[in-house]
Amino acid sequence: MRRSFFDYSGLRLSYLEAGLDGAPKLFIAHANGYAAGCYEFIVRHFSDRYHVCALDFAGHGESASTLDFKSWNFFSDQILAFLDHKRWQKTAAIGHSLGGGSLVRAAIKEPNRFEKLVLFDPVVLGFLAITYVKLFGNPMARTALARREDFQSKEQALKIFMRHPANRSWEKDAVKAYVDYCIKEDSEGAILCCLPEVEAQIFSQTNYGHLFKLGRIRAETHIVLPPHSNVCPTRVARRIVRNNERSSLLRVPGTGHLLPFENRQLTLQTIESALGR
Repeated sequence: MRRSFFDYSGLRLSYLEAGLDGAPKLFIAHANGYAAGCYEFIVRHFSDRYHVCALDFAGHGESASTLDFKSWNFFSDQILAFLDHKRWQKTAAIGHSLGGGSLVRAAIKEPNRFEKLVLFDPVVLGFLAITYVKLFGNPMARTALARREDFQSKEQALKIFMRHPANRSWEKDAVKAYVDYCIKEDSEGAILCCLPEVEAQIFSQTNYGHLFKLGRIRAETHIVLPPHSNVCPTRVARRIVRNNERSSLLRVPGTGHLLPFENRQLTLQTIESALGR
């Protein structure tokens, strides 16, 4: 697995890459506040069959940061710019949370660019949730702004996250990957790669536009949800999957929004099943 960079609107964006150039293409888009490296287990697992790339969105991982964006189209446009950079005309894609929602928007804009989509609890809010955020703000944004952003060292950060209640359901390797790829060392110790104000601004941005364009998605799409999703209403998910007879909506018992970090084996099995259809 190797790291490379490309330019997007004056920002230097990072991505991880593995596999052979001539193999089928597989793209991975991460969740808000995380990084491509948190999904390295997916990159490595599929690199014997696919040319796999996982992008660090602006403000995440080793990509340059900015607060100069006003909608989630900023992230879907990064996906499409990356595909142009690699000259990938067609790809399968995996997205989680922000990454899943951004792939939905990218597939609306360029429907023929994606062969298959595997979306883990993608953030595709419905009308009521969008209206609530516009009126009262997103509670997740307030949580993000309160997040601790600096540490004495990565070692200290690892100890903190290993025992933090929010990570109790995570696999240990997932916690280690988070510290490896989402925290960077600086002259004063260590700091989050995704600053709280960036994460909060992402959570705060909502619009209705995508709700009227979901019918443009033509790719075979497999949406994987926990029993109760707070970010992808059943009605919206069904609207997406009905566009292709091979698409599916799967609810996984006993899981939450962060399934890829809670159960890596189940995540890989789910992706294998979707890509192998």
